[in-house]
Amino acid sequence: MAENTAGKQRGKPFRPGISGNPAGKPPGAKNRATVLAQALFDGEAETLTRKIIELAKAGDMQALKVCVDRLCPPMKAQAAPVQVEIPETENISVIAKAFIKAAADGRLPPDVAAQLVSAVGTLAHIVEVNELKERLAALEAAVGRK
Repeated sequence: MAENTAGKQRGKPFRPGISGNPAGKPPGAKNRATVLAQALFDGEAETLTRKIIELAKAGDMQALKVCVDRLCPPMKAQAAPVQVEIPETENISVIAKAFIKAAADGRLPPDVAAQLVSAVGTLAHIVEVNELKERLAALEAAVGRK
């Protein structure tokens, strides 16, 4: 056994659940790298923007991508609730197809339709597991009777 000769044991100096900085990082505090980057760009934003636009006009594809990304940001999901009719059926594939058709017809945003189809897929997996569990129980009961 090696003898501990250090004055203080190294490793985890704080007990679990007790922070060395209970107040934590103050709200709005920025990382040092972010502060340095902002200091470098201070006063240069207009010049840099103009240069990126010139490069894009000259055919630089990366500069063009930067410009397009800023002009046309990706669409975000709608915050408003969406009304969708779910067919009255036990057939899960019919329900999933209804969501896909609603998205194709423009009655349902594509991201919402994808989430609903994913939920239907999860439901199908749950139903399948329950059915297998029931079949296994029936088989075990049949074997146990013989």
